[in-house]
Amino acid sequence: MINWKPICVCTLMLLGISRALPAAELKELVSADAAPTKVIGDCAFTEGPAYSPKGFLLFSDIPNNRIVRVDADGKSSDFLKPSGNANGLMFDSAGHLYACQGGARRVVKIGIQDGKIEPLSDSFDGKPLNSPNDLALDGQGGLYFTDPRYGGDGKIDQSCMGVYYVDVAGKTTRIIDNLRRPNGILVSIDGKALYVAEPDKRELWKYEITGPGKIASGKLIFTGEEKQDGGGPDGMCLDVHGNIYATYNSIVVLNPDGGLIGRIAVPEHPANCKFGGADGKTLYVTARTSLYSISMKVVGAPLFANGPRPAPQVSRRESFRGPARLTQDKKETKAEVSEIKIKDIKLKFPSDWKQEEPSSRMRLAQFKPPTAEGDDTASELAISSFDGDGGGVDKNFERWRDQFTGDTRKIKTTAGECEQGKYFVSDIKGTYVPPTFGQPGANKAPRPNYRSISVVLSHKKGTYFLRLTGPEKTVTAAADTFRKSFGGDAEKEAEYEPKN
Repeated sequence: MINWKPICVCTLMLLGISRALPAAELKELVSADAAPTKVIGDCAFTEGPAYSPKGFLLFSDIPNNRIVRVDADGKSSDFLKPSGNANGLMFDSAGHLYACQGGARRVVKIGIQDGKIEPLSDSFDGKPLNSPNDLALDGQGGLYFTDPRYGGDGKIDQSCMGVYYVDVAGKTTRIIDNLRRPNGILVSIDGKALYVAEPDKRELWKYEITGPGKIASGKLIFTGEEKQDGGGPDGMCLDVHGNIYATYNSIVVLNPDGGLIGRIAVPEHPANCKFGGADGKTLYVTARTSLYSISMKVVGAPLFANGPRPAPQVSRRESFRGPARLTQDKKETKAEVSEIKIKDIKLKFPSDWKQEEPSSRMRLAQFKPPTAEGDDTASELAISSFDGDGGGVDKNFERWRDQFTGDTRKIKTTAGECEQGKYFVSDIKGTYVPPTFGQPGANKAPRPNYRSISVVLSHKKGTYFLRLTGPEKTVTAAADTFRKSFGGDAEKEAEYEPKN
C-alpha cells in the first residue's frame, strides 16, 4: 500500500502552496524510535557542523579556539587550532571549506590539503566586521554571511549587526541592516530564497533572492513559542525537500514557508545542525558541550558549488596567525612543494609525488603521486614533448579517447589559459587499454575503473604533453594537485569541442 502523505507534502512544496503541517508528520522525516546519540562530549561550546563530501564531519569548539574533525569510524582530532574562534562552517560540493572566524572577525576559505587560509571578507565601508557568525553559499559563486556580536561590552565597529554578500569577484556588500542581531542563515535549494534567523525575537525571516546578492523585502514566516522554544533560532539546515531544521530549545522543523512540522528533542540546548553520514541521513547537532547524531529517513540538501575568490581589497592583517596546526590523517598531511624545470616549462609538485626515471626515451620526466587507500595499482604522470605540435590537439584527444573502451566511458574536454600558455584538457573515465608501442610481453589487459587526465600545453617555446593515468580513485585524489602543478585552474576552463 502506498503512503501518500510524503508524496502530497512534496507536491505542495513544488507548487508553492503553504499550509501548517501537523506535528504527526514528523515521523515521515525522523527514523522510528530514533534518539539523539552523543558522538563527542567534553567541549566548551560547540557550533557550526559541516559534513565534507570526502566523508568526515567538522565542527567548531569556539572557546577552545579549534575546529574538530570526526571521521567515519568516530575518531576525533583537532583539524585546525587555533581556529580564529571559528563559528559557522560550510563545504562546497568540491570539498572546499568556508568559515566564519568570529574572533579574527573575518570570513575565510580554508584549503583542505594544505591548510592555506584565504580571507574573503574582513571589513565593510572601511571598518572591521563585528564577528561573522554563520554563512551560506548561493550556487552562483557568492556567499551570504551574518555579522552579529555576542559577549564582551557589545561595542561594534559597524553601524549595525547586518547580513552581507560576497560576490564571485570578492566584493562585499551589506544587504540587510534592519535586524537586531541576525544569526543563522540559509539559501533554499533552488537558490530563490534566503532564510535569516533573528534569535533575539525568536523569529525566522524569508527573503526572495532576485539576483546574486539582491533580495526583496523580507517576510516573517515563523516565531517560536516563548516558553516552549525559548531563544532562537540559532543555526539551521535544510533537508532535500527544503524543510528547515532550526535550533531553539529543541530542533524545530518547518516547511519551506514556515509551517510547523514538529520538534525534535535534544539532551542539551542545540546551537546548530547539519545533515551528513555515508547515506546523508544523519542529522548532526552541536549542543553546548557535545555533538549528537540523529538517524533520519530523509537526506540533507545537496551542497552548492564553489564560493567566491579572495579579492585584492581584502586585508591580510594578521589578527589571527594561522594555521598554526592543521591536523589530519597522514594522507592529508601538508607536504613541501618544490618547483621543477623540465626543458622550457616549470612544474610544482609536493614532496610525496615521487619523481622516477623515465620508462622510455619519449618521456622527459615521470612522477608517481600517492596511491589512494584501497587502490592496488599506482598512477603515473608522464611528461613529453615533440617537434611541432605532435599532430595537434584534436588528434591527440582522439588517440587518448580510443585507449578507453566500453559503455561506461565518459569524456570531458576543456580549454584554459595559465601563465605558461594555453592548454587543453581531456578527462576520460572508463576501462583503459594501455598502449604497448610494440613492446613484447607488455601487459595490454583492460583495466576497468581507470581515469586519465591529459593536457596539451602550448608553451611559446614548444608543445608539451602531461598525462596523469591510473585507478580512478587515485587520479581523482591527485587531480587538483596535477592542475596546479602547471598553473591550471579547472574553475576557469571553458568547454572545448574537438572536431574529430
